[in-house]
Amino acid sequence: MRTRNKSIMQHSLKYRMAFATAGVVTLIIVLRALYAQYYAYDGLKNLQQTQQDTLVKMVAEQLDEKLQGRATVLRRVASQLSPMLSVKPAELRRAVEGMVEMPETFNAVFLAAPDGHLVFSTAVPDGVRLRVDDRDYFRDIQQGQAFAVSDLIQGKQTNAPGVVLAVPLHGPGGELRGVVGGVLNLADSNFLRELAHSRVGTTGSFCLVSSGTNPRYAMHPDAARVLSPARAIGEACGADHAPAFLEVLTPTQPIVARHLLASNGWELVAVLPAAEAYAPLLAVRQRTLVIGAITMLLAAAMMWLVMRRLLEPLQRLHRAVRQIGTNPAAVADLPVGRADEIGELAATFAEVVAQLSEREAALKAAKDRAAESEKRIEAIANHVPDFVSFIDMQQRYVFVNQAYAQRYGVPAQQIVGLSLRELWGTQEYLACQPYLEQACAGRAVTFTRESADGTECMEITCQPAWNDVQDTVIGLHMFGRNVTHEREKLRSLEAQTISDYLTGLLNRKGFDRRLAECMARASADGRSLALLLVDLDDFKGVNDSFGHPVGDQLLVAFAQRLRACVRKGDAVARIGGDEFAVILDGVADRQAMASIANTIVQAARMPFVIDGHTLAASASVGSAIHDARHTMTASELFMHADMALYEAKRHGKARYAVQAAAEAQSETSDLTT
Repeated sequence: MRTRNKSIMQHSLKYRMAFATAGVVTLIIVLRALYAQYYAYDGLKNLQQTQQDTLVKMVAEQLDEKLQGRATVLRRVASQLSPMLSVKPAELRRAVEGMVEMPETFNAVFLAAPDGHLVFSTAVPDGVRLRVDDRDYFRDIQQGQAFAVSDLIQGKQTNAPGVVLAVPLHGPGGELRGVVGGVLNLADSNFLRELAHSRVGTTGSFCLVSSGTNPRYAMHPDAARVLSPARAIGEACGADHAPAFLEVLTPTQPIVARHLLASNGWELVAVLPAAEAYAPLLAVRQRTLVIGAITMLLAAAMMWLVMRRLLEPLQRLHRAVRQIGTNPAAVADLPVGRADEIGELAATFAEVVAQLSEREAALKAAKDRAAESEKRIEAIANHVPDFVSFIDMQQRYVFVNQAYAQRYGVPAQQIVGLSLRELWGTQEYLACQPYLEQACAGRAVTFTRESADGTECMEITCQPAWNDVQDTVIGLHMFGRNVTHEREKLRSLEAQTISDYLTGLLNRKGFDRRLAECMARASADGRSLALLLVDLDDFKGVNDSFGHPVGDQLLVAFAQRLRACVRKGDAVARIGGDEFAVILDGVADRQAMASIANTIVQAARMPFVIDGHTLAASASVGSAIHDARHTMTASELFMHADMALYEAKRHGKARYAVQAAAEAQSETSDLTT
């Protein structure tokens, strides 16, 4: 079996080249044959169409001649009847029967008076009264036509198709004294004899279609379709077919020729079926396909023989190359001495084998050095206090240092192979997942995580590890560092920069930052926000009367009362000497804001006992509310609250005033009583 597979592999190239060449040659032959077939089809179609057009034109002219001949007979009858109109109708009918050969020329002849009454008819018994003044041919003669042909009619007794030819009968003065008509039964063989028995080719046929608004078949090879409706345009005697997808290869459209009769406008149609019209072309095509198949087989056989001889040196090269895999000494059997492409290929391959041997030795040495370097790096990683790890793209640990293992209390060998979710827990993993996704996408990410109780803060850096060509991330280097003490120092420093040294409330810097945050949050969430500005009334008098130390203690005491008047989470700040501010985030409405402002005013009215002094103080409050429906900046909100504070001061202090920015009007409440 192995020998057979080798033989198949050795000869597959020859087979493919032989059949590919034969296929290309055959394709060219077939394309040329199809090209020739197309023009043969087009030429044969045009030739058949020309012949058929000539045939149908000739037959139509013959029918016109027959109609004109019968019109001549009717004119002769009219001229002979003109001097005999005074005799009885029976004698007129006998005279006409002697003038006209019936039914060879007409099936019936009649004479109608100018008023439309039938004088006599060879097909109607004497004494039968009929009128023809409603017939189209009679009206045409009345209007002055010298010859009229009726539309296709149907016999009342025989149901056979027919047509009436009519000429005028003039008196000596040229006046119309009657209409002479002849009836043709188209079902008889007196008029359409030759046409009814004629064929187009061997299987084709003729049909005759009447004119007018209701065209019908006057003649059809299928007798059952005579007098049935026909198309006024594009009639093909019912033999038309939908065109094939490839009409040139499998023609289905018949050859159809049409010509109008000059006498009455009827259309003569000749149809030659596609099977007969294109029979010579189809026969030639079949022979072409057979020849093409034989040509392909012969070309494949010849090309196989040629390729076998040309590729024999390549087969020897192939055998030598296969042996090198198990026996490197087989490189000596390569045909490097040939002065052709195979010799150059063998020499190049021998050179590549030599280079690969050298590189294999170098690779082994580099591999040993890399193993030693990896051990050194692992030893260094195990001695650093930070947490070092590496995970693959399935987010499973490949390496962790000793500090990492000690943090989780699990040996490093047991952590390797675990996933991040298994070691961290689902909650912690989901919190870090967005950062991990960014790192897996190729971006270095650094983020911090605090424990639930806030006692520990870790800074984690995820660095993508790329493959050699820098186009695919193969894993993540993760470095963790405990930054709890650093974070506490930063928070302490930050708290000092935004806190008031005297009262412990927010200072002006902390107030501005908190107001900006609350404004942004309110705009994003669609909530309301209120700002209260509080000012101690006549605080300067306290400093002047009792000294600044007492004034400072008054500020501290008032700050404590102010903090107790607002909700937990509301921001309270000292923004000036005796000026305070309260930010009410998410206040329900103006009524809730007014309630808090009233509480502050009432709390300030209670006496303060400081260093044995009982101090009476009061506070004025200006408030403004920011509705998320209206655009407003922090400066504008502060300005509205300040204007409200001014109103409270102007109306007597110890009160609060409210100003809504959207309405730009103030509401002041007197709390002095």
